[in-house]
Amino acid sequence: GPLLFTSSSFHLRSGRLNRSTITIMAHYKRDVASNRDALFGGSGGGGGSSSRKPKQQRPAAAASQSSARPRKSASAAAAATTSSPLPTSSITAGYAANIGDPALAPGPSSIFNSSARVARNAPLAILTGQAKITKMAEAEDYRLKAKKAMTRGIFSKPDPISAANFYKRAADAYKQCGENRLERLHRIASGDCQLGQDAYATAAAEYTRAAELAETTTEETLARKRQECHKLHLDAASAWGQMGERGRAAESTMKAAFGLVMGDDQKKPMDEKALRAVEEAIESFVGDPLNKKRNYRRTGTSAYAGPNGEDNPELAEQNVIAESFAHETLFKCGTELIKRRHYESALYAHGAGTAALEHEGYATVSLSRAYVSECILTLAMGDAVAASNDFQRSHLQKTSYLSSRECALEEDLIRACDAMDDEALEETRSRSGPHRAALANLDPALRELVLEIRVSGRAKKDKAAVVAVAPVKKVAAAAPAVVAKNSPQPNEKSAEEVMLDTDAGFAEMDDIMNQMGLGDIGGNSDDDIDLT
Repeated sequence: GPLLFTSSSFHLRSGRLNRSTITIMAHYKRDVASNRDALFGGSGGGGGSSSRKPKQQRPAAAASQSSARPRKSASAAAAATTSSPLPTSSITAGYAANIGDPALAPGPSSIFNSSARVARNAPLAILTGQAKITKMAEAEDYRLKAKKAMTRGIFSKPDPISAANFYKRAADAYKQCGENRLERLHRIASGDCQLGQDAYATAAAEYTRAAELAETTTEETLARKRQECHKLHLDAASAWGQMGERGRAAESTMKAAFGLVMGDDQKKPMDEKALRAVEEAIESFVGDPLNKKRNYRRTGTSAYAGPNGEDNPELAEQNVIAESFAHETLFKCGTELIKRRHYESALYAHGAGTAALEHEGYATVSLSRAYVSECILTLAMGDAVAASNDFQRSHLQKTSYLSSRECALEEDLIRACDAMDDEALEETRSRSGPHRAALANLDPALRELVLEIRVSGRAKKDKAAVVAVAPVKKVAAAAPAVVAKNSPQPNEKSAEEVMLDTDAGFAEMDDIMNQMGLGDIGGNSDDDIDLT
């Protein structure tokens, strides 16, 4: 009959079968623990593995030397063997892209990321001494495990999932050691492995983190940093797009565009390539058929334009990014363009942000600030007529905007520019005037732009340049006066000579009028015309 084994009979059974069965079970448990450790981390990382590494025993010689030396205190030993914490302010500044001159353009992460996110990515402490050596050896062990996981054998095939997790753990270890380049390379390797297994969200996160590291590195040239930052953000945008996250894909595209101008002077105009990339990123949020300021686009053509030039508003309506805080990315882009004096492109960006807010259907204070921002940019370009038309035909059609402080500010600005009244314009934008609350809620770049608006013409250039040039003009004007005193005075003409010159001038003008066909026709003159 069939053999039935109970728990008691199994434990009482002895011999080769029992020993081999226990060996197989132990080997199976070791494989499960190693697999769990590869996928979810060890016991220290929150994983389910309960295996602990045996403590390393020191040699006898080392033990004797340590016993002969004077003992240190517990706090000093802990500080020497674990880590050396850095101040939080220096960490945040070190992980910001604008480490050097504040006049230089920062990296995309400093422009579009919040300060909390930048501080979260920065390590709390950088390991030093023996702790760093141990952590570097651990990272190297993870790298070897990842390489082994991607090796094809006779009875095995590459395992990208395990390799990606090993690369990520190696990158985390290098992050604690402060190794920027090694962490960046392992982040990219982890993202590539995750992307091959259709883990798009994890791959995009790894690419984004690698791009942020490329901004802060000091081991590469500026051109290399721009190229790498641009490429990694585009890879992240592609991963987000394949996942269906169009909002995050558009944000990564915007970061990739501003990666091309990282390290330039903030007031230096963009080149055509960078400006084209920025305007294409703006259209990834809101299509040109929905943007009322699409005519201010400086480069490229719309992606929604048909073969004959017609627009496709239905397709643009389906692809508009109406997620929360999507308009803030567009307004930050407009702020950077204002600093570089690209007023037309900045108005194009603000028009896209306004269209995103109007698409939501909720009238908020953000929409009111968007309206007055469009007015300020239009007046800065010297087009008071277009600002008045937008105010009457578009802005006033929103009922909630009529009672806002921004509406009163926009109305007074347009009235002062239409009447060409400098005093009314100064009173409107005064810090102690009736619109000080509305001006205080605007972006600092827009507040500075309001002070540069003139009743006619474009906004003034940099004030520092005007002040520096003014004394030179005075000196240059005073120099000819000194020379004029020493130069001989010309002889004064007599009355007859003046009359002859006057008659010759009139005769020359008559000849010119006759040649143009504007002379006397039919002998008629002004004396024959009866004005009574």
